[in-house]
Amino acid sequence: MKNKKYFLGLLLAGIAVTGCGAKDSSVSKTNKSKKVIVSLGSKPKSLDPTMYNEIPSLSIVKQIYNTLFKIDSNGNVVPELAESFQYVSPTELVIKLKKGVKFHNGEELKASDVVFSIKRMIEKPATKVMLDVVQSVEEDGEYGVIVKLKEPSAPLLFTLSYPLTAILNEKYTLEKGNNIGTDAMGTGAFKYINWGDGEKIELAINNEYFGEKAKIDELIFRAIPENTSRLAALETGEIDITTVAPIDVQTVESNNELYAVSFPTTATEYLTLNMNREPFNNKDFRKALHHAIDKQSIVDAVYLGKASVANTIVNPTVFGSDQSLGKIDYNPEKAKEYLEKSGIKNRTIKIMSNDNPVRLQAAQIVQANLKEIGINADIETVEWGTYLQMTAQGDYDIFIGGWVAGTSDADIVLFPLLHSSYKGGAGNRANFENHEYDELVELGRKSTEPSKRLEAYSKAQEILAEENPLIPLYYKNENMGLNKKIINFKAMPNTIHDYSLIEIKE
Repeated sequence: MKNKKYFLGLLLAGIAVTGCGAKDSSVSKTNKSKKVIVSLGSKPKSLDPTMYNEIPSLSIVKQIYNTLFKIDSNGNVVPELAESFQYVSPTELVIKLKKGVKFHNGEELKASDVVFSIKRMIEKPATKVMLDVVQSVEEDGEYGVIVKLKEPSAPLLFTLSYPLTAILNEKYTLEKGNNIGTDAMGTGAFKYINWGDGEKIELAINNEYFGEKAKIDELIFRAIPENTSRLAALETGEIDITTVAPIDVQTVESNNELYAVSFPTTATEYLTLNMNREPFNNKDFRKALHHAIDKQSIVDAVYLGKASVANTIVNPTVFGSDQSLGKIDYNPEKAKEYLEKSGIKNRTIKIMSNDNPVRLQAAQIVQANLKEIGINADIETVEWGTYLQMTAQGDYDIFIGGWVAGTSDADIVLFPLLHSSYKGGAGNRANFENHEYDELVELGRKSTEPSKRLEAYSKAQEILAEENPLIPLYYKNENMGLNKKIINFKAMPNTIHDYSLIEIKE
């Protein structure tokens, strides 16, 4: 196996970019109030950190909450809410909390809040997969927490740096009956003000923040699903920051009031095949599909070169990715051979996509590719919430989707997406089951030796290349347009940006 190094630097250092040219009492009501409006491509499902592992939600959660740890610019885990930490044994982590950290309701962060939060994470589907290694968590005085593990866990600290594992206030959460999805309250640089049905979410500066205070007074998130509508809103000054389609980058760059940023991400876009349905439980049929797809044509036509062909589900910027494996060339003739070998006669299938125009364009190319080898594929387009629900329930043939490796470790990809214990809505929506694969990703999770982890992950990816429960398509860039009044925007390859760092140019 090709030797690799940790590729955390890209994710963790981020890409610093500088532009050219409410209801809370902490926000100035004068004309000098500094307000930034960010547009999301989809309406967030919830502001409860543990509920959904999806970028629109976590992008806002990041601003309101904090985690025990964070990743510094050198790729190292450092304390955030924690003051210090120590592994007293491979399976026992002792954490000391910072004193004087205040929640937005004025209560001080205590060990009881951390214990409550971690126990809650273990019970929730989105975070259970990341923290099922935790055997117990208990208080050690007012500011101490002891986490005991079932076995050693190399990814644990990185997991506890991800917004999904943000720390909640126990009393507030219980008073709300755990219904904090539209009434968030954390320790972060911004306070939650208003949900606005998820279409317009308003935040305001937290002047009591324990860290470096935000440079803006108000931060508003608007959900605008259509690419053309987001671009128009950016051009007219209705919004200040947004993602844009690759085809729109040139338009942004030609506008004297705007600038564009394009950067590699830790994301992989792929097709998920429902192995609980015929004919996708047929290995030869799955191989036929993979050989039939011209990935390079998607990169060229849809992303205009701002992406690269994917060989494996694990993005090359992520620790554990083995790009020497999994390369399946576009070969229609070989695809026809596998299709004939499969014996499948009913060759009509459905490809599901959410209402993202870029994904729809990719799906249309896949549709055309499959038609060339004799497979009729209808495209089913659904809105984001329905898409998440239907794919979780297994109500699909194939769906096109993406996965961001938020911790930049292969564990966050290979375990939740494909381990048999997480079949269905928990993450493994392909319903893939392979005992050898399970053992390999379990070894990668518990081993503390990087070389052993790399070897395990490489073998796991080799199995995926043979079995094809997912068809990796491409590693995409994130393209963003910004008003030139926005400076010091720091683009993060996990696409969960820290908006407390930005400033408005006077």
